Amino acid sequence: MIRLGVVTEQIADAAMEIADVVLRGLEPHPVLRRVIEEAEETVARVRVSKTSPLAGRKLREAKIQEETGMWVLVIRRGEEWLRPRSNTVIKADDVLIASGYAEGEEDFRELASGVRASAHEES
Repeated sequence: MIRLGVVTEQIADAAMEIADVVLRGLEPHPVLRRVIEEAEETVARVRVSKTSPLAGRKLREAKIQEETGMWVLVIRRGEEWLRPRSNTVIKADDVLIASGYAEGEEDFRELASGVRASAHEES
C-alpha cells in the first residue's frame, strides 16, 4: 500500500512537471511533444466560475475524478499554487490543472464553468 502511494505521488509529480511546461508556454522537447500527442491522457487548465457546482466544495465532495476522469494536480489561487488535498475547498476563480483521459476533458471544462450540473446534483 505504501509503495502504491509513493508511485502515485511520483506520477502526479511528473504530470505537474509536464503541466508546468504547458503553463509557461515553453516549447517541449520533441520527444515529450510526441509522447503528449500520442497519449490517451491530457492535461487541462480551467477556471472555476461563480456558477460552478465545484465552487465552495471540498475536493473530495466535488468528485471530479469520478465524474470526469480528470485528476486535479494543482490549484492556482491568485498568485499562490496549492497542492490539492481531499479537504481543500475549491473557490470561484481558482484555476484547476488536471490530468486524465482526453474523453473527460470536455466534461471537466463544463463542470468548472457551471454549464452542467454535477451528477450527484442531478440525482
